[in-house]
Amino acid sequence: MSQAGLVSLAFGGAIFVMAVSHSLHKIEEGHVGVYYRGGALLNEIAHPGYHMMIPYVTTYRGVQTTLQTDEVRAKFI
Repeated sequence: MSQAGLVSLAFGGAIFVMAVSHSLHKIEEGHVGVYYRGGALLNEIAHPGYHMMIPYVTTYRGVQTTLQTDEVRAKFI
């Protein structure tokens, strides 16, 4: 294989690795993932675990679904 072919193969491999690394994401336990495409909220949600999305086009946010209990203690003088 020629040197130009090796360079283009390496460049294509690097682009592929970057795309895969930006498309794989993890939703933590106690959260669900909501997806946005072009700023618009999509109808799909993702449950905890690893998921794939279209890189650079689709974004996600984790939303906490577990209950949080806060306790306020009043100190009377």
